[in-house]
Amino acid sequence: MKFDFDRIVDRKSTNDMKWNSKAVESYLHVPIPENIIPMWLADMDVACPPAVQEAVIERAKKEIYGYCAPTPEFMKAVCYWQKVRHNFNVDASWIGDLPSVVAGINVAIRTLTEEGDGVIIQQPVYDPFETIVERCKRTVVNNALICEDGYYTMDYELLEKQAKDPKNKLMILCSPHNPAGRVWKAEELIKAADICIANGVKIVVDEIHSDIVFKGHKHYPLMSLKEEYKNEVIMLTSPGKTFNVAGLKMSISIIANEQIRKAFNETKLAMSLDVRNTFGIESIIHCYKEENIEWLEQLLDYIEGNADFVCDYVEKNMPGVKFRKPEGTYLGWLDMSGTNIPDNEIMKDIILGTGVICVPGNWFGPGGEGHIRLNMGCPKSMLEDALDRFTKALNEKLNK
Repeated sequence: MKFDFDRIVDRKSTNDMKWNSKAVESYLHVPIPENIIPMWLADMDVACPPAVQEAVIERAKKEIYGYCAPTPEFMKAVCYWQKVRHNFNVDASWIGDLPSVVAGINVAIRTLTEEGDGVIIQQPVYDPFETIVERCKRTVVNNALICEDGYYTMDYELLEKQAKDPKNKLMILCSPHNPAGRVWKAEELIKAADICIANGVKIVVDEIHSDIVFKGHKHYPLMSLKEEYKNEVIMLTSPGKTFNVAGLKMSISIIANEQIRKAFNETKLAMSLDVRNTFGIESIIHCYKEENIEWLEQLLDYIEGNADFVCDYVEKNMPGVKFRKPEGTYLGWLDMSGTNIPDNEIMKDIILGTGVICVPGNWFGPGGEGHIRLNMGCPKSMLEDALDRFTKALNEKLNK
């Protein structure tokens, strides 16, 4: 079956945050024009798989939407997907549920650290990593990524120093990485994990983008790489990015260590995160099925085609801008530093001035300056329209 990812799905008639100017205003804290192309929020502008739509509709026909709990089918679906897509054998007893991966990170921080402890993150990185650490009254420790010509690698020498500091108790790893687009190689993950574990630093790994990986690259669940990692790692994932169901608020924790799992679940209860979304449970069961693999493979080809299009477009039309094709995720990381336009003017004239709402790079922490994160998970026509607007504004800016 051929799936149509070129089709524009009307989201303006719904309460989707991404397309609601008032919601964008509350996020960016500035007035937002009505005629926007929203490429800020990390969900896609493509329809969910038909099988998932049908499952939600069928559940809605059941007439009552009360409290629900994961079923054996839920656990079976998670185990199936991890095995088939990532060659990772998960025991059903390891699996827990959460409203979001971000909530899981919050629970992990509160479970494995105390106030004042250091938590290692790798900036530029998904901005809630920093804010959650700070709101939990822990200390952000930046193991800054090394960037060479748009290609990001880990600073293992610095990580070793940071891991040896007894104040630092936890590392939050983003795999694949948002916004840098790296799909970490097995040897990169092993080197980082070995450093942490040798120094008593636990790891929580955000693998929410694990299914969005392009040709020539492979995602490795960190817990699968060495047997001993199962005692030291909390894995968090979700079908939210893969199947565009983030609003159904259902994510997964995989924790093999029984002691950590028990403590994690106690913290989750203390934070009142134990009430599930009825339709979220259905989404897990019906996303992680063989019938959706064809849809996903076609989606990956489409998104990679969009990434190739951005590469070609930027090179031909956007002077001073660089774009290195990501290895995974549907997020593009545009390097605007060659334009010499300051961050505040990128925000004012390029993002707000065009109505192409992206996330400014400096929001991702040190190393994000002079960048824009662009969501490529959309029909190509929308992406082309956005880049045309950017180019017009950029040329006007540079030719002043």
